[in-house]
Amino acid sequence: MSESMKVRHIRWWISGLNLAVTMLLLGALFLFVNFIASRRYVRLDLTKTKITALSEKTTTTLKRLQEPLRLIVFYQPSQRLYELVRDMLTEYERFSPQLRVEYVDPDQDPARAEQLVKQFEITRANVVVVESGDRHKYLSDTDMAEYDYNAMSMGGGQPTVKAFKGEEALTSAIISVTEHTQPLVWVTAGHGEKAITDGQPSGLTNLARRTEQDNIRLETATVLEHTDIPKDVNAVFIPGPNRPFAEAEVGLLRAYLDRGGRLLLLIDPLQNSGLEGLLAPWGIAVNNDIVVDPTRQLPFVSPANLFITTYTKHPIVEHMATFMTLFPLARSVQPTATLPEGVQVHKLAMTSPQGWGETDLNTSPFKFDEGKDAKGPVTIAIAAERKTPQITRVVVLGDSDFVSNGQLSNIGNADLALGALHWLVEQERLIGIGPKPLESIKLQMTATQMSGVFWFSFAGLPCLLGALGALMWWVRRQ
Repeated sequence: MSESMKVRHIRWWISGLNLAVTMLLLGALFLFVNFIASRRYVRLDLTKTKITALSEKTTTTLKRLQEPLRLIVFYQPSQRLYELVRDMLTEYERFSPQLRVEYVDPDQDPARAEQLVKQFEITRANVVVVESGDRHKYLSDTDMAEYDYNAMSMGGGQPTVKAFKGEEALTSAIISVTEHTQPLVWVTAGHGEKAITDGQPSGLTNLARRTEQDNIRLETATVLEHTDIPKDVNAVFIPGPNRPFAEAEVGLLRAYLDRGGRLLLLIDPLQNSGLEGLLAPWGIAVNNDIVVDPTRQLPFVSPANLFITTYTKHPIVEHMATFMTLFPLARSVQPTATLPEGVQVHKLAMTSPQGWGETDLNTSPFKFDEGKDAKGPVTIAIAAERKTPQITRVVVLGDSDFVSNGQLSNIGNADLALGALHWLVEQERLIGIGPKPLESIKLQMTATQMSGVFWFSFAGLPCLLGALGALMWWVRRQ
């Protein structure tokens, strides 16, 4: 073998060895990067409404799980919510090692499907079963989404998903099957209050259902039938009385608050509840007025119908910065001129600076009277707290209609009501999950614009690239 051939042979072996070492190093780097990625998993949600990003309420709930929790997705993959549910559960699995998710397609695995139907008494497909120990709950597609049925009423089309509320429903179900205690809230009756058993637009059945999902039990009670409010009552809820409370009832409520009770009072304008004296020791005054705000007025209705977008940093409302709360008719509430010792009072929601509290209830149109009407921003919701000797909490809102069946679905209404209840029973970590709207973004173009896009894509861009190539060729020749 000649010297030149030996040199080429050695070079060939060196090149092969170099290639082998390079491939081994690349393989090792690939494995190393995947190992790091598995330990440092990052998933970004770049959608406008953060459709898969979880709220602090959910992540806190998942991190607090102490016992195994099983989620069974009993869904057909073709169902409209399947991909949304799967993406959401991928996020859920990241935050708790106690969580196990099983996907069952009833069409592909009929034996397992029949077993689940018998075990959990499932009556329909496309549900998510939440199981912890001997407790379980299942969620249907209507629990996890808001649907638009307009297409059905206009020609037999299928309903479309307007908003996805899977996180709200699933986290509430997890709480209900894992929490060992369920706060009890009395809802007073006997003074014309709204009832949790009333399914009419003015009733509170929707609120009762929402509180049950959040593991809070509402129970109707007539205060005067008791000699004392039991210690196991975590809060008393008074939703819009239109008749005064008797002095004996006020005394029972006062004694309850003095020993660390909790009170949520929704008090409408033009009503005498007889509870004004009960609120004074807690630094809260209820004004005899109607709140008006021309800059926060609903269109085509009286200025007394308003929406609120200004909130404070209190735990009840700090998550509502982008929400509106709609009040059909409200009165103002405010801190007393001198606060009682040890009592902290916090404003929650208020009008714009252009709003005011109208005291002349017979005037039309409403007109601000300097020195007579309360000048804006006017407070509509307020909270008081005293931490010694026991923690006592009171929340007062100047309207009760906003939680009725006919109004609760409006944007932030349910968030405000549920936030108040959670804060009263010391469940601040459970405040704040709302539905996430599914937005369909459409690009509207005129015929001229579409023609311009066509010629730019199929003629202009290729010609531009060709010209750049010719320019580079000419530069290299020079």
